[in-house]
Amino acid sequence: MKPFTVYLFVLALGTAHIITGQVLLQDSERKVLHCNVTGEWRSELGSHLLLSAVGPEVRGVYRTAVESVRGAAGLEREAKVFGVVSNSPQPTIAFSVVWAKGSCTTWVGQCFSLPGGGQVLNMLWMLRSAAQSSVDNWGSTRLGEDRFIFTRSVDSP
Repeated sequence: MKPFTVYLFVLALGTAHIITGQVLLQDSERKVLHCNVTGEWRSELGSHLLLSAVGPEVRGVYRTAVESVRGAAGLEREAKVFGVVSNSPQPTIAFSVVWAKGSCTTWVGQCFSLPGGGQVLNMLWMLRSAAQSSVDNWGSTRLGEDRFIFTRSVDSP
C-alpha cells in the first residue's frame, strides 16, 4: 500500500472507532424502558384486547369492534387469544384468535414504551375467512394494521 492510502485507511478506522464509541456511550446512557404486554389494550377502532404473558406464552381475550360481515365474529364478537412474546425490553409479540364462524386472525408486531410513560402495540394482522371452496379462495384473506394503546394493568384475563 502507498503511504497516503495507509494514512486514509488509518484515518477512516480511527474515525469509525470514535463514532462507534460515541454511539455506544449514548446508548448506554439512555434509560431502557420495558414494555409489558400484560394488561388491557384498546385499538384505534375500539376493539379490546386483554393479555397475560407468562414466560414466552401469551393468553387472553379479544373483543372486536369491527366485522367484515355482521355476525362473522359470532354473537359475542369475542375470542380467546393464544400467542408468544419475546423476552426483551421492547418485545415482539404474535397472537391468534379463531372466531365462532370459522375465520381466524393473527397479529404480529412489537410492544413499545413511549417517552411519556405509555405503551403501544404496533401490529400487522391477517384475517383468513373460511371459504366455501377453492374457487372462493381469492377473496378470503385480508391484511391490515392495528395500533393498540395500553389502558390499564390487570393481574390476568
